[in-house]
Amino acid sequence: MNLSRELRIELEKELRYVSDRIISEKDPRRKAFFYSAAYGMARRIMNLCYDPQLAFMELVLELSYNTINDRVNRIVLGKDATVQLVDGFFDKLAENIGALADCVKTDEDTYRVLEAITTLTYTTTGNGYYLYTKGLIEI
Repeated sequence: MNLSRELRIELEKELRYVSDRIISEKDPRRKAFFYSAAYGMARRIMNLCYDPQLAFMELVLELSYNTINDRVNRIVLGKDATVQLVDGFFDKLAENIGALADCVKTDEDTYRVLEAITTLTYTTTGNGYYLYTKGLIEI
């Protein structure tokens, strides 16, 4: 990414904080809440220095957050528990956010990590969960 060292450090620190909070929180709504900070920081940095890879990251993380947050709220509020979160969902999300922080730190391409986050997020949808139960999606 075409970011200064200082901006990469800030983004990396925020992503690691998000990952740690996802792991430490017990309430899935709070886990989702802290996850929202990932795209928020990407957006703030993008307002200072535009980069296409950062824009892609922000878009994937925001869509992912919205999708996950909707599913968590449906489950917690008892509106629709048909699609459950897969075992270890938030642990895997935290792991992927940590891997994203590693990519930012070393200035590596983020596509594969964002792809993994997208796949994990997809399991919170009806079709994604169905494919997971069939063994077609592995996380």
